[in-house]
Order: sequence, then C-alpha cells, then structure tokens
Amino acid sequence: MPEDKIILKCRARPGQNDLVLIGVVKREKDLDHVETDHWYRIPARISFRKSPGYLAVYPTSRCGSRGGGISFYSPIRRIIRVRRIDLLPEENHHPRAEEWYWKLELGEPQKLPRRIRNRLRRRITFAYTTRNKLLNSSEMGELFGIPPLEEIMRRTLVKAGIAHSAQFCLMHGSRCRYRLDFAIFCRKGKIALECDHSRWHQRPARKKKDRERDRWLKRNGWTVIHLTEEEIIKKSVQSIKIIKTLIRTSGGISRNNH
Repeated sequence: MPEDKIILKCRARPGQNDLVLIGVVKREKDLDHVETDHWYRIPARISFRKSPGYLAVYPTSRCGSRGGGISFYSPIRRIIRVRRIDLLPEENHHPRAEEWYWKLELGEPQKLPRRIRNRLRRRITFAYTTRNKLLNSSEMGELFGIPPLEEIMRRTLVKAGIAHSAQFCLMHGSRCRYRLDFAIFCRKGKIALECDHSRWHQRPARKKKDRERDRWLKRNGWTVIHLTEEEIIKKSVQSIKIIKTLIRTSGGISRNNH
C-alpha cells in the first residue's frame, strides 16, 4: 500500500455515524497530539473492522493529572497510512521508527458532559462504543455495557430477594446530610450498605469522611456494612450470606420498608 493512501473518509454526524473508537495514550505528548494537533496514531497491524465516526482517548496514569479518565472526544475526518518517523521525526531512533501506522486526522475536540473515570481500574484497549453511551457514561464499564458497582449490587440484592432503598437520603432539616448507597430496614434495626470503590475509598481524605459518616450513622441507630469491589463482583455469594445473617439478627425485613 503506498504512503499516505486514504483508507477511510469519515463524516461524523450525530445520528448517522455514531460509532466511537476508544483509544489509549500513555504519554502526555501523545495526548497533546490528539487534543491540540488533532491527530492520533494506531499501529497499522491493527485493522479497522468498523468505520468509526469519532475518537475518544483514555490517557493512562502515566499522563499525570490528565490521566485516569476520558474528558473529550473528536470527530474523525479521515484515516491515512504513514510511517511512524513521518509522524514523529524527532524520534527517528525509535525501534519502530520505520513501521507503518494509521494516522487518524481529527476535528476539534468536544468536551464531555462529565469525565468518564476508570474507578475499577479496568484494562483499557482499543474498543468501540456509541456516541450516546459516551455522552451518558460516568464510568468506563458503562461504555461497553458493564454496569457500575452500585448497579451490580442492586441486581444482586434483587436476585436475593432483599428489599432495599437505593440512594436513600438521610435528611437534616431541609437538606440531605448523607446519601446511602442502599438502606435496608429491619424490624429491630436499620442497615446501611455501602459500595466502596477501591481507588476512591482508599484516599486519606475519603477515609476520614467515611469514618465520620460511620460514627454518625451508628449514633443514629444504623448498622454499617462496607463491601469492596471484590466482595461485590467476585464474592457476591458470601456477601449476601453476611447481609442475610445481619437481617435475621435484626428481626427480619420490616414490612414498612421505607
């Protein structure tokens, strides 16, 4: 195939070509190429089984404060085949300098309504999603139809037949003081069930807030259960047994479940 041959002309129009390619960048320099210079590269050994209209890149933690989530996406104008050295002439001694790459020429980046984070630290590779999912997701798994942690827990509770109230708000006057992931009301007590994202809940500031919150809940008659990602995703059977045991010792589910 000759150099600079156009393999795909793209006309990204909402509602027509809504397919989004999710790419990965591991260097801030490469993130700048996407955001400022409006191009992205993919090794030519990777074939395009589909024709995407947009590109969204996930910068890894190597990109510093800009890493760990998707913040914008760009329309793809066309895709051409070039050598790496032609894209990055200053890296002429790179071991892959003479190899072929797909150059995705991009339009102006468009900021997402919210940053799409990778709280579960999923391994991200080249994949496809839709523009609708991109605009409505807040967690990486949602882009590919994988529900967030709280939704996994909700489905597990429903399957186990445990009545609960999701995102239950504890009012203090006219405002919501605390919002529980799940509240389970029993005849002899109340259970606050919290889903702890490993990365988020390990931060010192978050730990301090969690301790203060737990103390307040216990003073006000709540029994607090914290479940980790592993306990929710990989050890759900054991977790449900713990919850059911606590429900039994609390007199069973209240008929007047709030």
